[in-house]
Amino acid sequence: MKVTRGALMLWLCAASLPAAAEGNVLAQSNFDGDSEGWTALGSGGSPSWAIHSGVSVQYQSGGGNPGGHITVQDPDNEWSYFSAPLAFLGNQSAAYGGRLSFDSRLVSAPGGTPANEAEVVLRGAGLTLVREATASLSATWTSFDIPLMPGSWRVDDTFSGALATDAQLQSVLGALSALWINAEYITPVVETVALDNVRLLAPVPEPRQAVLMSAGLCLLVWAARRTRFPGASGHDRRERAAIAG
Repeated sequence: MKVTRGALMLWLCAASLPAAAEGNVLAQSNFDGDSEGWTALGSGGSPSWAIHSGVSVQYQSGGGNPGGHITVQDPDNEWSYFSAPLAFLGNQSAAYGGRLSFDSRLVSAPGGTPANEAEVVLRGAGLTLVREATASLSATWTSFDIPLMPGSWRVDDTFSGALATDAQLQSVLGALSALWINAEYITPVVETVALDNVRLLAPVPEPRQAVLMSAGLCLLVWAARRTRFPGASGHDRRERAAIAG
């Protein structure tokens, strides 16, 4: 069966709709070659979030979800956190309404008592916003999907802080100076926590917007072909298209 250039263009036009329905990736780390600039730290946690110590990040070339990943071994009684590199920081206003996703797992924990603190800490514009997502972590890879929208973020204190307003969340994302992901789930033992597939995503376009974008592209394709063969009948246009193709 012969496929004309016009038919191919129309197929590409129709295929554009699913792509339009995905949010843009603003920053990501898959750790397939190295630690990609991620570091770690020890903090006193809520409500001051003071940084008390540096923590070593170890790169692991295999065992990720899939491929490589990074790990942190808890060195003390502080709260340990993975700390994002510059690619995730700065003006991330486009992430408002989007989400932060990542995979994590508990590699080892010889006894101890479960401990609970914020999964994600965002700092910027003189504010600290925190988001709690789980009280424990499995030994198998667990995927987290954290919405970057008001309603679940708190100011300073993970469990009793005031809910962050729309304006506060936008301010922090617009001048993001720190993004931390939890690496502490057991106390007082020295546990090891793994991290993989971190992505900062813009919001997904509304279905109406996606349809309009795709329809606009289809209209442009149709108009271009009409301009190329003005005044011709459908049969003549198909013949000429086949010759031109």
